[in-house]
Amino acid sequence: MPSGSTQPVATPDNLILTPVMTLEGHEPWNLYSSDGEQHEMKYILCISYFPDSKQMISGSWDTTIRRWDLRKDKENEKDKEVFECVQAVGVSRDGRWVVIAGGKGIKVSEVETGIVRTFHEDFWISCIDISADSTLLAAGGSPREARIWNLDTGELVAGPFDIGQDIPVALRFSEDSRKLAVSSYSNEHHLQAFRSSGQQQTKTL
Repeated sequence: MPSGSTQPVATPDNLILTPVMTLEGHEPWNLYSSDGEQHEMKYILCISYFPDSKQMISGSWDTTIRRWDLRKDKENEKDKEVFECVQAVGVSRDGRWVVIAGGKGIKVSEVETGIVRTFHEDFWISCIDISADSTLLAAGGSPREARIWNLDTGELVAGPFDIGQDIPVALRFSEDSRKLAVSSYSNEHHLQAFRSSGQQQTKTL
């Protein structure tokens, strides 16, 4: 292409997402309905990119956490982990931390050293978020509360934030990490915001 030429810029009207690869590896797992009937399922509940966009992590109720090399379109089998009832996975923006959460609490791994910490092992965790500066981890779940930990020390730095009788389904730090928004539901849907430095509730929407 001539050095002075330019390629067309994608706009909302002509932007098309084209599949470039299919990653296979997770196994089917069984789901039992309320009437006791067994259904075979095969879907991935949660995914997260690594910051370099060359790797991805995924979690499924086949009890495995898998890491994928997106340059080779294949799984890094040596990095496969076992984790039951996974609900969320996340990678910090600096690539230092990998977080897995679900029915067995939270597992935090430091990528470079391999050091592993576990938080809240006796609780069901439904959602997580890592702060933009990669220093804080927020998690929400049973018993209907949210907490914030320091990823370096493993210490609880804020919470538990009482969200009443609601079940947290999503939470997010603000970009400056000073606030935490929690979305939850029971009979009604709620969105609450808290100051991440303490237990003061700032707003319920």
